[in-house]
Amino acid sequence: MGLTPADVHNVAFSKPPIGKRGYNEDEVDAFLDLVEAELARLVEENNDLRSQVEQLEAQLQSAQVDLEDARNQAAAASSTPAPTEEPRRLTPVPAPTAAEQTSPGGDHHVQAAKVLGLAQEMADRLTGEAKAEADGMLAEARTKSEQLLSEARSKADSMVNESRTRAETMLNDARTRAETLERQAREKAANLERDAQRKHAEVMGNITSEKNALEKKIETLRTFEREYRTRLQTYLESQLRELQDRGSAAPAESSGSRSSGQQASYSFGARAAEAG
Repeated sequence: MGLTPADVHNVAFSKPPIGKRGYNEDEVDAFLDLVEAELARLVEENNDLRSQVEQLEAQLQSAQVDLEDARNQAAAASSTPAPTEEPRRLTPVPAPTAAEQTSPGGDHHVQAAKVLGLAQEMADRLTGEAKAEADGMLAEARTKSEQLLSEARSKADSMVNESRTRAETMLNDARTRAETLERQAREKAANLERDAQRKHAEVMGNITSEKNALEKKIETLRTFEREYRTRLQTYLESQLRELQDRGSAAPAESSGSRSSGQQASYSFGARAAEAG
């Protein structure tokens, strides 16, 4: 079954799966509208050509009927005997005697012979004219029918070739446009992929730099913590030993110890500030 404009109008395509590339729906619909319009025009032209061929066939049949009528008329004219032909087939009339020539009946026979000759000549002339006219009509009808058929065939071939050329041109244009769209889509996808890779590399580089900086800071804090713990432990141990050695210290000595403790605390605080 051939493709119709309704088939093109009602066609429906399924969407591509996720991750698969597909054509633009609006562009596909616009192209299908063009194909539908062109197909409808071709169908209409084909119907017009069929109507013209039917008209030409009707004219040819009419010409053939006229030709057949002319032939029948010519045959009837050639086969119909003249009214005075039968007396000519009879036995020739003997020459009139001198008495008959002087009588009124002799004049009648002479007049009848003249009428018979004239009738025969007229019949022959009419038959020839009818035959010539029939032959002329037949030749004219044949020439006209051949000319009409030739023109119809030439016009049909020209329109078919033109329609085929237009269809091929539209198909080539559509194929070229589809290839162009596909190439542009691939280039765009490649550009997006390159941009994504570049941004990913930049982000990963920033993250790596921040990670290294944080690791260095953490290591610095851990070093400070270890030093602080060591100093604090050393300080506390020294204080304990001093307390054990002195026992109950004098107020002046206690005051001196507090001053040295404040100085040590200040030293630890300054080191912590530097580490921060």
